[in-house]
Amino acid sequence: MKNTVRHIILLVLLCSLAFLALGRRPPESEYQPRESFQEIEVTPEEEIIITERPEVTAPVIIKELLQPGPTSGKPPYWVKILNYHEIFPESIRSSKDPKINRFTKASDLLLIVSAENFEKQMKYLSENFKCVKMSDFGEHLEKKQPYDRNVVVITFDGADKTIYKYAYPVLKKYELPATLFLHINSVKLDRTAMSWETIKEIEAEGLMEVESHSMTHPHLNRKNKSETDEAYIERIRWELVESKRIIEEKLGKKVYYFAYPYGGYNSTVMELLKESGYKAAVTVQWDKNTVESNSYSLKRRGVFGNVNLKKFAELFTKYYKDDMREFAD
Repeated sequence: MKNTVRHIILLVLLCSLAFLALGRRPPESEYQPRESFQEIEVTPEEEIIITERPEVTAPVIIKELLQPGPTSGKPPYWVKILNYHEIFPESIRSSKDPKINRFTKASDLLLIVSAENFEKQMKYLSENFKCVKMSDFGEHLEKKQPYDRNVVVITFDGADKTIYKYAYPVLKKYELPATLFLHINSVKLDRTAMSWETIKEIEAEGLMEVESHSMTHPHLNRKNKSETDEAYIERIRWELVESKRIIEEKLGKKVYYFAYPYGGYNSTVMELLKESGYKAAVTVQWDKNTVESNSYSLKRRGVFGNVNLKKFAELFTKYYKDDMREFAD
């Protein structure tokens, strides 16, 4: 009996020693950690490809994934175009004194964004979006080349001095590119308009580009009374060609982009734009654009003076359509 117990104990000890020997780790001098792992990835064609995955030494944190917001959208990415006119300090915008504020109609005030609100809006854009000029978007349209994220184009219509005095310094502060659509008669006739010298300065500095908004700012989609079809076509062609020529001559650049006055256009105007050498045009109907959009009816939204920062952000975080032609300038 004692011999049997002794044999059992000896057998257990031998098994334990064998187990420890099999599980023995090599000394540090012999041990080489793996630098990578190999994974087998099967393609749809059932072809087997060996891919290397580097060893992960620390967790990777992607801020946009942890804090989802307007910048972390999914493809296809959109391009939204904003439209501004005059920018005044709130103290001027809200003044009832005609010596201080030349705008008295409610509809006129609607087109004026306070300098304070404008800065908040530009700060928001700088923190959340890639902003580009119209010419940059135009190149992507031509090549059908999508952006790698959602994009905003900032535009101004007209040539009011307040754009240079109040908006331009804010654009410089946040390094936001923009496009100015210029109608020629505003420079010639409007005492509150920028001079050609100022416009040349803006174009030369490179942050804001200048494109066409016609000669006289007419309703391009409307024929005059008793105007023949031929006369209408020639009048519209002159608005497009002459404004393009003057800007190119004054600024020494090519003009390829157009903003429809009052947002008005039709198939005749679109065809004349193509014939005149324009590559794209913007409306005042609101919707998102993509690189597949019709280049001659790009959607754009006027930013009104009664839009606070919450409503401004909703232009990008909520999806809806509207038509601003009733209020357009």
